[in-house]
Amino acid sequence: MDTLISFFEIPEEAEKILKPYEKKLSEIVEKEIGRVSIHFIFVDTETIAEMNRDYRGKEGPTDVLTFVYGNSHEEVENLGEKAFENTTEPYAEGYICLDIVKKNAEEYNNTFEKELLTVVVHSILHMAGYDHEYDATNAEEMFQKQEMYLRKLLSE
Repeated sequence: MDTLISFFEIPEEAEKILKPYEKKLSEIVEKEIGRVSIHFIFVDTETIAEMNRDYRGKEGPTDVLTFVYGNSHEEVENLGEKAFENTTEPYAEGYICLDIVKKNAEEYNNTFEKELLTVVVHSILHMAGYDHEYDATNAEEMFQKQEMYLRKLLSE
């Protein structure tokens, strides 16, 4: 299976953690969204704080921001393979700030690896249409899936 995830501006310490999980993370993308291309871009604290303010109206930095550009889930499924072949633009992007991921790892008593994987899986679930902030309808299901995927990733 082709990898459905691309990483940009990825620091070496994050790449070492995420590269071995690329195939499994792509499987999550395919299961939750379909065969779509998604990008994760690593940014500094100042950039993520600016984006958080501009796009969410919230002050200060955050660990990840997710933007979905692509077709609806149904349209992607109807397009099938064509959705993946014809796209140069990503279906969605996640912007990750490693400084905040590290801070959160300490705060939540997680390893850096687990916290980074948590953020990536969390973002993928947002890309799949799950929400916990603006509409809590599927929040519980989102966090259950997040935990299930993390357990699978970390136990293999």
